[in-house]
Amino acid sequence: MRKVTEPIASMSGRLNDIYPETLKRHYEDPRNYRPMEGESSKASAVNPVCGDEVTIYLKGNQSKVNEVTYQGHLCAISKASASLMSEAVRGRDAQEISVISRDFEAMMRGSDAVSLGDLDALRSIRAYRVRIRCALLPWEALRKACEVLA
Repeated sequence: MRKVTEPIASMSGRLNDIYPETLKRHYEDPRNYRPMEGESSKASAVNPVCGDEVTIYLKGNQSKVNEVTYQGHLCAISKASASLMSEAVRGRDAQEISVISRDFEAMMRGSDAVSLGDLDALRSIRAYRVRIRCALLPWEALRKACEVLA
């Protein structure tokens, strides 16, 4: 007879593979999750497959993005990605943000050629192809918001 705890332990192990500690911290206690008043730019993105939607708010200009916030209806992966992203790009200029965004997308599509600090926690999502779009959604809105910065 099997123990009842065996399947739960096995499932818990798989969840730890999908959601490493860094991701758990960011979806349980998301950073910068709020709308912004007086933003310099904002843009939205939607994933029609799952219904996730996000709006990214930026305060700053092409030379420096001083503040990044977001809000929306997001799954755990999208929320963790947006939270990590908001911290990774704050204080950077538009060109640096473009490079980080490009490198992040390459990483999520399979490249191991770059290391992006805390953003590397999202590598585990690559094993679940359908969830890659969840991680990329906030970055899509970020690119749109950066395009209209003065």
